[in-house]
Amino acid sequence: MRIAVFCGSSGRAPPECLAAARAVGAEVARRGHVLIYGGGRTGLMGALADAALAGGGVVRGVILREFVEQDVHHTGIAELTRVDDMRARKAGLDARADAFAALPGGLGTLEELVEILSFRKLGLHRRPIVLLNLAGFFDGLLTKIEHGIALGLDDALVRGFVRATRDAREVVDLCERPSA
Repeated sequence: MRIAVFCGSSGRAPPECLAAARAVGAEVARRGHVLIYGGGRTGLMGALADAALAGGGVVRGVILREFVEQDVHHTGIAELTRVDDMRARKAGLDARADAFAALPGGLGTLEELVEILSFRKLGLHRRPIVLLNLAGFFDGLLTKIEHGIALGLDDALVRGFVRATRDAREVVDLCERPSA
């Protein structure tokens, strides 16, 4: 299985987030899956990729050419696809994934996640989408989804498009389960 993971690249990420990213990366490798991610070597991205590599896993990235020029790309992964813009990057991650997971991150992580959720709502895919809701990081998004359902702006089916866990080791379990 190819699991695309959206997560932050900030060097200011707290230790518990970095540890969770390492746990997810190690679990992806332990189970023989391929990690697909944004191609960076810093923050949660770097911790995730490094742990997958340390576990003998295969890691593939999709990154902006600009980030390669800034030398923030990971040089030890199996494949690094360079693209010209964020739309191409998101499309590249989407095209390579059998399942998606989101770890804590900034606006870029949120954008990637919401686009994949939107595509699911439109019926463009039926792949699993999993949130690592570490320290309640995604509580606001989950509340927003419930609010949209309550107002009739989204169908109750949307609730089933995303699975959330607070346990980093469970992320891969939830990715492996078929979507409803």
